[in-house]
Amino acid sequence: MATKPRKIGFYYLTLISGDTTIETALNETLTHIESLSKRDRNRTIKSPKFGFLDNINSNSENTRHKIIFKSASHSFRPPLVHRDTIAERESPKSMEEGETQKTHLVTKAINGDVIVLLEKHQAGLNMNQLKNYLNYFAMTLDVETQIKFDFETIAKDNFLEEINNLSRVVSADLYVDKQLLGSEVLDYSERTNTVKHEVIVSVKAKNRNTISDFARDVYAKINNGENSIQRLRVVGRNDENNVVKLNTDFIERQEYVRPTVNQVTGEISSSDLFNEMESALQNFN
Repeated sequence: MATKPRKIGFYYLTLISGDTTIETALNETLTHIESLSKRDRNRTIKSPKFGFLDNINSNSENTRHKIIFKSASHSFRPPLVHRDTIAERESPKSMEEGETQKTHLVTKAINGDVIVLLEKHQAGLNMNQLKNYLNYFAMTLDVETQIKFDFETIAKDNFLEEINNLSRVVSADLYVDKQLLGSEVLDYSERTNTVKHEVIVSVKAKNRNTISDFARDVYAKINNGENSIQRLRVVGRNDENNVVKLNTDFIERQEYVRPTVNQVTGEISSSDLFNEMESALQNFN
């Protein structure tokens, strides 16, 4: 059976405002959207594209969601041309109609975070558009403090390449063994039995500066077996000024999946895609 590769994006869903947790904020917003008719869920994404949340499949604890968005672009109906005969005919659709495009995503709430895996393709919705969609409906919730979502990108390709792709590295968190507390550097001789195994050392760039060279040096030490540094988390900004999180724990994430294709419609199988995306989510424990 034919398959089609799909790229998967990894994100943290975050809160700019809202007197609640990110998990609760997402669940309340999704519940509200799901209570509406599909017509009332519809929003202009970016004219002439419109879209709506079509389907939510959640687990019993509401800690995981499998979500399908549908979108289309209207006001374009050129003649159809046959691949083999080159014969043309008038398109049967109206100017108000467009071909349905699905965008699949799965979410997982874990350790106070919400991880989002998003199917990425040119005709689908991107994470910024989905964030804006959620924020529109979150504004209508009857809550004391308005809920407003944002997101952060989890980069997962080659770490040094991802560092080079950032326009600026803002901060770096070094997760080091707690034995560093008793080293010659800190000379902390008190008992550390109640201290977590990892100690976080945070380094921040001066205003408008970058610490990308520092991040590269630390990463090199990790690869050279400097066991006192166990992992590295970097926060920076890309050329679009979006926040990007790089974490050495996430480098081996699966990025491409190959769901099967419906031979009649040319669409990918939603069940196949969700299965592969959920398999990738198993890495987030």
